[in-house]
Amino acid sequence: MPAGLRVLVAATLIMSASHLVLLIAAPHNLGWSLALLLMTAWCIKCALAVAQGESPQALMLMSALMGLAHIIMVLGLPGGAAHHSSGAAPEHVAHAVPMLVVGAAELLLMFFAAVLLNRSRSRTPKPQYAAN
Repeated sequence: MPAGLRVLVAATLIMSASHLVLLIAAPHNLGWSLALLLMTAWCIKCALAVAQGESPQALMLMSALMGLAHIIMVLGLPGGAAHHSSGAAPEHVAHAVPMLVVGAAELLLMFFAAVLLNRSRSRTPKPQYAAN
């Protein structure tokens, strides 16, 4: 496996661990706890798929969705309540910065996966067509 993919897999597994740290460090209700566990399982699934030689495209999509989900949970949607928004309890507001950091890290993973995907596609030989 190329070095770039090894780094991507390792970074994804670290992000998986960060979800568990958020789960342990910040109290969550059952629904949010299950959501964090699902996010962790999804991260691990995508990392293992890339480690087994699959394209990083699914990992790129997963990271984009996770990053946006974390940022939306902090900032909220217009007219809606957010998980860690200013309308939340004070103890939840204190967790906004770690959530934004995780969201930004997810987006960095997305960009890294996109770069690796683009590099792998640009190395793929293009079919040669006979001149007519």
